[in-house]
Amino acid sequence: MCIICIELEKSKITSKDAQSALIEIASEIDEEHFEEVLQKIEKLEAKDDFKKLLKSNKSMTTCPKCGYDPCDCLWGPYE
Repeated sequence: MCIICIELEKSKITSKDAQSALIEIASEIDEEHFEEVLQKIEKLEAKDDFKKLLKSNKSMTTCPKCGYDPCDCLWGPYE
C-alpha cells in the first residue's frame, strides 16, 4: 500500500493534496494501482461535496437557537 492510500484511509490528506501527490508518483506506480488511488480520491471528493451540500442546506434552513427545521423552540428562526 502506498503512502497516499495510507493517508487517505486515515483521513490525513485532502483530495486535492492526494491528487498532487499522485501526479508526483505516477511514474513510480503501476497503472492498476494508479487507477485504484484515483478511485479513492474521487470517492473522497464525492463525500466532501456531499458534506458541503448538507452543511449549506442546514445553515440556511435551521433555527439558530434550537438547530431544528422546522423550529422546535417556539422562538422561531428570526426572533
